[in-house]
Parts: sequence; C-alpha cells; structure tokens
Amino acid sequence: MAAKKVIWSRVVETLRDLNIEARDKTILVECLDDSIMTKAEVIGVSGIICLEDNSNDESEIPIKKVDRDEWKKLR
Repeated sequence: MAAKKVIWSRVVETLRDLNIEARDKTILVECLDDSIMTKAEVIGVSGIICLEDNSNDESEIPIKKVDRDEWKKLR
C-alpha cells in the first residue's frame, strides 16, 4: 500500500509557524526563503508548495511553485 501525502493545514508565513507537526507533510509557503527552507529540512517535511521561491539553497525537498489561481484552490 502506497503512503499518502498529506498537506499541512496551515500556511507557513514565519519560522514560528513551522514546527514538528509538519514532519512528513507537504507545507504551503507564500514566500519561501533560506531560513524556512533550512528549518523544513531539519524538521523533515516531504515537500513545499509556494507562490514565490527566494531560496538560494539546493535542497532534496521537492519544491512546486504555483500561480495565484492554483494557490487559492489549495487553501
């Protein structure tokens, strides 16, 4: 049986919004930056969906950049 991917229910706006509850889940981030990327890697999120990607780091976490219409559908 394949593991189900779950999207975390809250949008990450600041580092404080990202905690261990996001482990193994896909997170929603309006503006992805290096600090959020680093914390996401430490926590162990499975993926990131974002509107803007301002991160400079290469990551093993899959990142999907979406447009505003797709973003509204996810929220």
